[in-house]
Amino acid sequence: MVSLREALSCHLAGRPTRLPRRHPVGAAALLLLVAAVACSPAPLSPDADAAPGATTQPRPPEVYSIELTGDPASRYETETTAASPLSSLVSSRYPGIAVSACLQRAARAHADLPSGFEEHVPLAFTEFALHWAGCPDPTATLSVLLTDRTDPGAMLDRLAPVLQGGGFTHLGTASSPARPPYSTRWFVLLIGRRMSMLPVATSASPGAQLPLQFRVDAAYPRATVEVTTPRGVVETIAVGVSRGWAVAGVALAQEVGTQWIELIGHGPSGPEVLALFPVEVGREPTRHWVGRPAGDESWVDTTDEAESLAAQLVADDRSRFGLSALSWDPELAAIARAHSAEMAEEGYFAHVSPRTGNVADRLRHAGYPASFAAENIAMAPTLGEAQESLMRSPGHRAAVLTPEATHLGIGVVTRSDPRLGTVHHLTQLFVRREPTLSGG
Repeated sequence: MVSLREALSCHLAGRPTRLPRRHPVGAAALLLLVAAVACSPAPLSPDADAAPGATTQPRPPEVYSIELTGDPASRYETETTAASPLSSLVSSRYPGIAVSACLQRAARAHADLPSGFEEHVPLAFTEFALHWAGCPDPTATLSVLLTDRTDPGAMLDRLAPVLQGGGFTHLGTASSPARPPYSTRWFVLLIGRRMSMLPVATSASPGAQLPLQFRVDAAYPRATVEVTTPRGVVETIAVGVSRGWAVAGVALAQEVGTQWIELIGHGPSGPEVLALFPVEVGREPTRHWVGRPAGDESWVDTTDEAESLAAQLVADDRSRFGLSALSWDPELAAIARAHSAEMAEEGYFAHVSPRTGNVADRLRHAGYPASFAAENIAMAPTLGEAQESLMRSPGHRAAVLTPEATHLGIGVVTRSDPRLGTVHHLTQLFVRREPTLSGG
């Protein structure tokens, strides 16, 4: 029997909305689902350095330094590979899923990882490998599979439970030798792509104009583009949408650094991040990744500890940018926790609830006096990875770093499932609380 640690890969985001000060509620939505998936015939071994039951945070993990083989891609593209035996095999087994050239290259980067590292791949590395390979996608689901045969058919057999209901459209795969009794370890990257785009350069000169042309699904009648400049400032770019094409022009910064670009599609189910990628300004992309493995959160045993850690991660990010700390509000935390619990229990991931509506509806129903609100939602194996990915996304970063909010509430509900492993359902609420007649 195959033991799976699985998570979906879907990003949703939107901009906070300022409301009239006399209005009692606010409306906004910033959603994110991030995770890495590990899949093998036996559960992965726990980290030898883990400290189960510890009541204090463990020491920071060691820093990893990985040099990828080959030069970074010179442009982002969404085309699939030409006809190949693997493409034919995938299309015959799983119609609707195509083999992607950039995903193939990113999967190869995972297969070339040093021994031992591949069992605990940080989400940040997977996202780095995607962009190094020329994929403009926000993230990918990573499955690590062990087989006793070397042919791709054995891998595709193992992959079937992961693909079921995942909404995936593209994959890339690479293999490396495995320790006996298995012969092959497969690294499979999966994405659900809801757009295509004309090629975009991965680097350009300071001050250059970067044209963007995306073909988006009909489900998204409106689109926006958010960017984070090398100085960390989030900006919104005007986008024209006509007959499924979203067109925008991004002026790159004058200073050298990394500028992040995010395409957000707005549809009936809310806003969704369709593309997210970095452009190097005044320098070439690197193939050198430096980072840490996912932090050890085994000391987090209770809801209070999880929410305290999540709040500290937000406070740390705001402090880095010279922003004041937000006041923790138990009432907001209860509203956020209820939404996280509903998503976990009902098996959906969205800021629009079939029971309680959107964040504005939830605040209004609770009688919470707000003139501004922004909501981030995440589903991830660790709280640290969720926060890191939120900060890489311009839209989500704008909510975390908003100067508009005065109060913060975070609700975390943690579930353990034989297929999913440990999953944190997290809702962050950033709110400007208005004074009430009673002075609250």
